[in-house]
Amino acid sequence: MDSDKNKASVPPEQNEGIKKDLEEQVSFDKVEDAEEMFVLAKDRLLHVNDWHQVNENINSKFQIIDQEGNEHHRRAHQGDIIAIEIPGPGSVTGEGKDWVKVEAVEYDDYPDDNKECIAMRLRPVPNPTSEDQSVAHFFTNAATSTFVIERDHNTVTARYFGRNEKPNVQAENVVDKVRNTVVGISAMLGLSDVQWDGLIKGFLDTGD
Repeated sequence: MDSDKNKASVPPEQNEGIKKDLEEQVSFDKVEDAEEMFVLAKDRLLHVNDWHQVNENINSKFQIIDQEGNEHHRRAHQGDIIAIEIPGPGSVTGEGKDWVKVEAVEYDDYPDDNKECIAMRLRPVPNPTSEDQSVAHFFTNAATSTFVIERDHNTVTARYFGRNEKPNVQAENVVDKVRNTVVGISAMLGLSDVQWDGLIKGFLDTGD
């Protein structure tokens, strides 16, 4: 069971700060329709650059970057870096952006149980385009964001798990320290919930 702790679909243990659990679900009369929705939702999850388009409540923009700082327009891969532009003052260390790494991406298929699952976990990291190696995000790098989309027969569920969310007050830059405190506390109080809830709803949008 210990190996399961490292799976992308299993959120890390909650040790500090706060945690968030959000869930959206849609069911279909036919399994075939649920399979189609899962494929669509999986595609929406991995096309990170398009996240701002899946729901009107998402007011941040996301861009896949590789380890050399080059922009990519494709599905997210494990090891990719994502630059995030959120409304309001940006990070000085992050050159106006917050940065996370795609720490894990996994797909699991259980045909005997008629189930399948795709998961992706993100973690704050330094700005790869800068020599500054301090974490360029309003949360510390203990924080994680885990997205899970699962099909169980004719039901598709999208989940968001936030773990160990705590403001990054260890930032060396004084401006970032203040900014991270304000943004981090706002996110902890639930202002980011609207965005993440909108995102998982968007993953399952049937267009009706």
